[in-house]
Amino acid sequence: MSTSHSSAFIGALRAAFAAHTDALRAGEMQDYMKSVLPFHGIPAPLRRTLSAAVVKAHPAPDAPALAATMQVLWRTARYREERYAAMELARVGSHARLQTGLGLLPVYEEMIVSGAWWDYCDDISNHALAGLLVHHPREMKPRLRRWARGADLWLRRAAMLCQRGLGADSFDARLLYDTILPSIGNGRFAGEFFIRKGIGWALRERSYAAPDEVAAFCREYAAQLSPLTRREALRVLVKRAAASRAESG
Repeated sequence: MSTSHSSAFIGALRAAFAAHTDALRAGEMQDYMKSVLPFHGIPAPLRRTLSAAVVKAHPAPDAPALAATMQVLWRTARYREERYAAMELARVGSHARLQTGLGLLPVYEEMIVSGAWWDYCDDISNHALAGLLVHHPREMKPRLRRWARGADLWLRRAAMLCQRGLGADSFDARLLYDTILPSIGNGRFAGEFFIRKGIGWALRERSYAAPDEVAAFCREYAAQLSPLTRREALRVLVKRAAASRAESG
């Protein structure tokens, strides 16, 4: 059943994408993303509309079939839009009822590691991992902490960024800092741009809800945070302080 669904779905999706190729846009998109895979040149809203139509015509019957199709589409992708469709597939149409199953986690982990770029990592962390964390905190939190101490840069970034869209009822501040601390100072990957930027982004998002907490963290670990990280982390707080001074002056 899984093989049958994968074949029908992928064939239909490729035909739909190929019918909307824009060669000029494709080249620009490939250059921007520094992608080895070529693009069709399909804008994201249209790509998602096309994917939704194919899902409606060829829905996965169950979670294993969905996972198999996502994995096959990802591994055999000929264009980058196919990989985007693979990582978004669980939240499209009737598939949404299947997206919170932990059986999809190995698929997402493979995508993050093999994709090894910010567009894949950040989308998966913000949508798929965040949803799994909300529904399966007991299983997800130890996994994210392992990723944060592990040998893959992109899993570390995903672990620290996956809570950025969560509300107060789901957010775990201890988990946030547990995923950041292994990558600062002399930590592995601490000098990598995408880690330094990711830490700053995660802290900046946290600063909206807990400004004093983020300011205190940046003071305590000032010597271990890069200038880029501190600048990103404190961006909102600096703007608020400037606005307050302007109002009082």
